[in-house]
Amino acid sequence: MEVVRETVCCDKETFSSIYQMLTTLGRGTFGTVNLAFHMPTVSYVAVKILANVNGDCARNKNEVDIMRSLVHPHIIRFLQEVQTREMTYLIMDYASKGNLLHQIRKPGGLQECEARRLFGQVAQAVKYCHDNWIVHRDIKANNVLIDASGNAKLCDFGLAVRVAPGKKLKTFCGTLAYCAPELFGVEPYDGYASDVWNLGVLLYYMVARHLPFQASSSMGLKQQILAANFSVPHHVPLDIFNVIVEIFMISPNRRPTISQILTRPMIRDSQARESIQSLPGTPSPSIVSTMAGMGYQREEMIECLEDQKFDQAMATYPSLQHQAPGGDCCHHRGKPTKPMEPGLVLNPADLHTFSGTPLEGKLLQEPLAGIPTSHPSRFRCLSPQTQSLGKSELGSE
Repeated sequence: MEVVRETVCCDKETFSSIYQMLTTLGRGTFGTVNLAFHMPTVSYVAVKILANVNGDCARNKNEVDIMRSLVHPHIIRFLQEVQTREMTYLIMDYASKGNLLHQIRKPGGLQECEARRLFGQVAQAVKYCHDNWIVHRDIKANNVLIDASGNAKLCDFGLAVRVAPGKKLKTFCGTLAYCAPELFGVEPYDGYASDVWNLGVLLYYMVARHLPFQASSSMGLKQQILAANFSVPHHVPLDIFNVIVEIFMISPNRRPTISQILTRPMIRDSQARESIQSLPGTPSPSIVSTMAGMGYQREEMIECLEDQKFDQAMATYPSLQHQAPGGDCCHHRGKPTKPMEPGLVLNPADLHTFSGTPLEGKLLQEPLAGIPTSHPSRFRCLSPQTQSLGKSELGSE
């Protein structure tokens, strides 16, 4: 989807008058994600803060360009980019139920039907990325958010890249416990196949409640991944078991594509598929009227929405659109949505209480050890002979 590249540039004081920072939601490798209050619409948003230093500007620009191009119900919605002299602020929807890692770790874990539904939604988001020649490169439980309706939203495109058909990648990146074996080799690798491996680790984690590859050291973990040495608990249903085994093939060419995964019974027979949604072609008259009362020009609003311009109006419209009771953009209880009164100062203590649920994590943030590994096993992915062949293809350590 083509969009008009527009960025709001302002000083720090002007930014603070529009977005009031409340609390830190998570800290990643390249930036911090904060919960913020959008003053004009009286709503909550997530703000990723990136520093404009050294070589970061090119990486920041790449992340913004990719996020602007993605419009999918299971990818976190990008609202606006704001530039100050020192920082780049990425304004996104706030997913109020935290991330998938929190859901997996909660008492009792995920119900099987929930695991199927959420994995199907993440797979749809990844297919949309791959169809648009985008490789995520860091698909993991930390980077899947859950919105107020309980739906999955893929996030954190800080490592994502556009990859032309047939082009290979060389850079080692991602979270070690999720990395595909070919990333440890010396040859360029297929980014799309490595995303599929990430999905396999995620699916395993969702149904087993522990990661498939675990060790007390990075070297030990690497050896397990290179050998695809894992076991599947007995309680995992056969159709899910089959997808896990199919994905964890050492040779990338033997793994299914994301399109093929979506045809498997565990997803095909579930109700995970949903229609891809986007901003309405005809803007809502009630929202346009509300924005007109906030000082926006009607013609300007309609033009920016139709052309998908990422300016202040574009950021305000979806914020108002999603302000429904129980929605992610929560506002004060018992008070209708209205423009912020001039001079009104918000007291964070009067707002809802939020848990510090991380939106994105550093490398090796996932647990690698300390979780029992003596789970009942009914499968070893490859025979010792095949495992050895896989190692020789990748090169010994």
